[in-house]
This record gives sequence, structure tokens and C-alpha cells, in this order.
Amino acid sequence: MKNLILFFLLHILFLSGCSSENYIIFEGESNNWEGKLQLVNDETDVTGKYSFRLTNCKIDEVDNLTININDGQTILKQDQASTKKAIETTTQCSGCATFDEGSTIPVTISWNNKE
Repeated sequence: MKNLILFFLLHILFLSGCSSENYIIFEGESNNWEGKLQLVNDETDVTGKYSFRLTNCKIDEVDNLTININDGQTILKQDQASTKKAIETTTQCSGCATFDEGSTIPVTISWNNKE
């Protein structure tokens, strides 16, 4: 029985090692915001989730929120957004340039007449 379990564990490890997917996490912060991007990156496709959080705990809601990601490739706009939870959006691209750990992703966040 132990040999059977060991066989399955080794088989699973082998199959997961053959995957061409690459998982990358980008993180950044400013005086007011922190952001995170979790990507699954393979040879031609990219899927991921952006997550932004206001670091000023005194504000419960922001108005006129605009998040401009990668010079306009992704723009998220909300008239009002709660800051009690992360503000999230997804990204997906097929046949596009992929990201690596050395990539820089510029993000500009505008809210309450601030940037």
C-alpha cells in the first residue's frame, strides 16, 4: 500500500513539473495604495487578478475611482468604491507578450480628486 501511495505522489509531482505554466506575483505600494497582481503565464497566454487596497484606514469609501494599468491596457472606473475590501479586476490575454519577474507594470490610481 505504501508503494502505491508513493507511486501516485511521485507521478503527481512529475506531472506538475512538466507544466509550462509560470506563476508570477507582482507587488507594489505608494503612500496611499498597495497593489498586487497574481499571474498565470504560459508560452502564449496570460491570466491574472489585480488587487488594490487603500492603506489609509480612515477612509471607508472613495469617489470617482479610476485605476489605469499598464498605460491604459486595463482601465477600471467606479463612481464609488468601498475601501473595506480589496478592489479587484481580472486580466486575460491570448497570443500576447508574456510577463516575467523583471517586468514593470505602471499603475495610476485617481480618486477623490487625488492621484
